Amino acid sequence: MYSSTAQPSAKRLADVIQSYRPAKSLRNSSPNSVITSLDFDDTGEWLLAACDDESIQLYDCKLGKHSKELFSKKYGVHLAKFTHNHTNCIYASTKQDDTIRYLSLHDNSFIRYFRGHKQPVNNLEISPLNDLFLSSSLDNTVRFWDLRSSNCAGCLNIDAPAQIAHDPTGVSFAVASHHHSHLFLYDIRMFDKEPFAMFPILDDEYLKQFSYPPMMPEWTKVEFSNDGRLIMIGTNAKVHYIIDSFKGEIKCRLQRKGPTPVGRDGKWDMLKASGDVCFSPDAGFVVGGQDKGLAMWDLSMRKLDKDRNLMPFMELESPKGPASVVAFNPRNHIFATAHKEVSFWLPDQHVSLPSPSRD
Repeated sequence: MYSSTAQPSAKRLADVIQSYRPAKSLRNSSPNSVITSLDFDDTGEWLLAACDDESIQLYDCKLGKHSKELFSKKYGVHLAKFTHNHTNCIYASTKQDDTIRYLSLHDNSFIRYFRGHKQPVNNLEISPLNDLFLSSSLDNTVRFWDLRSSNCAGCLNIDAPAQIAHDPTGVSFAVASHHHSHLFLYDIRMFDKEPFAMFPILDDEYLKQFSYPPMMPEWTKVEFSNDGRLIMIGTNAKVHYIIDSFKGEIKCRLQRKGPTPVGRDGKWDMLKASGDVCFSPDAGFVVGGQDKGLAMWDLSMRKLDKDRNLMPFMELESPKGPASVVAFNPRNHIFATAHKEVSFWLPDQHVSLPSPSRD
């Protein structure tokens, strides 16, 4: 596996993005189980997967191999996320209660419990700046926590389902409310105040063509680009949205083939996989799942049509089924996809990669 710790540079990533191919696929969960979330640690050396067979799978990205399997049979597991220490993670429970659990991956022992939600948690987001984290739940709340304390630090009441994301500086965060068709931006230092920006997200073109009665597709993810200029709203339909984070305007619609390929039944209808679309580290591209493979969109907007639709500039076939979860490594030239297996994608070995020094 490729082990450079350089973050891909904007100038050179454009040259190599088209050469990505699946380098290795690993199945470590039980047969027919589905992987519901992927998360890289801060160093890019480790990948964490949560599976609906109530297991947590740890992968070594340098060696490209499975490292450890942990089970949470008593509580279930969803949305496993690294803290800033790669030996610890938090995850949401799927049975018994709706507690968030803080786990040591080293010895499989619980460090702390975060109690407060009354319905399943559908989002967890660690601050890029410190030990604060956000959680959103189907109980119509977004809660604020500090890893050092079991007590909830704050609470927002907002209709579920809400998608949440920190900005790259950790100073502000976004709440995307499908119920209100709005994107709300808050200052983390004044989370109990009104949002400092409220952007209506309405897509008349989509509503006219694809929805009757008029209704925006279900929002499944919100994510800031690493430069903070863009916000992406992922959906379970054939479209994702790229938003200007300062003006709130829809810069483009990312068109794809087919809806999101994975869902849940019964109680877990709202708790689908953690997102089948993500920005590249340089914010120049988006990688997302679609029918039988992956789509890549070039955010230079050179091929934007008059209705602001952007088609994939490249499509790749996934040999291991649909990509229902997608995550890009923050440090290495790797991204991962998953459905029933985890696949690592790397540039072709003959392509010249960016040097370790940043531009």
